[in-house]
This record gives sequence, structure tokens and C-alpha cells, in this order.
Amino acid sequence: MWATLKIEEEKKEKLDKFLASLLLREGIKVTLQEALGLIIDYALENEEEIIKKLKGLPPLEEDPAWKLLERPMNWGIKDASRRIDEHLYGG
Repeated sequence: MWATLKIEEEKKEKLDKFLASLLLREGIKVTLQEALGLIIDYALENEEEIIKKLKGLPPLEEDPAWKLLERPMNWGIKDASRRIDEHLYGG
């Protein structure tokens, strides 16, 4: 099974530079997929360390997108679940 993952452009660039330097310095060539898999495995093996870092992040409730979910806008569409894309992108 595969999943699509969205990351910030800045983090993607940092990861790409890291993988390029890994190839140049160590002669190790890995794909982005392999690298992310290893990073996930490392995070799961070092759960306490990751939890400490996560606790340092701002609370989700402070995220502007999260705040918008608390006060949804009325689009004037009776069944937004089916018709919102038509109104946003044209039908």
C-alpha cells in the first residue's frame, strides 16, 4: 500500500540536500522513499526522544486552519459535501 505525503518545501529541500551529501561524502545512494522509511523506523525506535520534540511544538489549537474548523463558513450550499468542488472549481 502507498500513501501520498505532503511536507513543507523547505523540509523537502533539506532532505534532498542531505541525501545528495550522503551520496557525495559516503557513496551511499538511497531514494527519498527509503530515507523516509528509515526515518520513520528511527522515530518509532526512539519514541521518548520524538515525544520530547513533539511536546515542544505549538499546540494544534493555535494553528489558523484548526481555528477555522471551529467557526465554519456558511457557503450557502445545501449539500456542501457533494457540491463544494463544483462551486470552487466550476462544474
